[in-house]
Amino acid sequence: MDVSINQHAVLAFDCLSRALATGSQQPAAPPPVLDAVANDPSNRQVGQYNFSALSHRMGSNLGKSVYPQRPPAAVPAPPAVQLAPGH
Repeated sequence: MDVSINQHAVLAFDCLSRALATGSQQPAAPPPVLDAVANDPSNRQVGQYNFSALSHRMGSNLGKSVYPQRPPAAVPAPPAVQLAPGH
C-alpha cells in the first residue's frame, strides 16, 4: 500500500525500520581499561583526599580557615610620566 502526504510518497514503516536497523550495526565498544585505575594510588581509587596535597593547597591557612592561602594581590606600579621642563 502506498501512502502519500501532501502529494509526497511516504515510505512504509517496515521499509523505514529495515533502513534504520542496517545503519545501526556498529562495532562493539572496546572494554574499559581498568589497569589505569588499579595502578593509581589507593586514595584515588576510593576517592579519598591526599593530606600532602591538601596541606600544600591550604598553606599557612590549614587548620585556621576554610579558604586556601593566596598570595597578596599585586599592586600595579604607577605609570612613569615624564613632564616637560617647567611644569
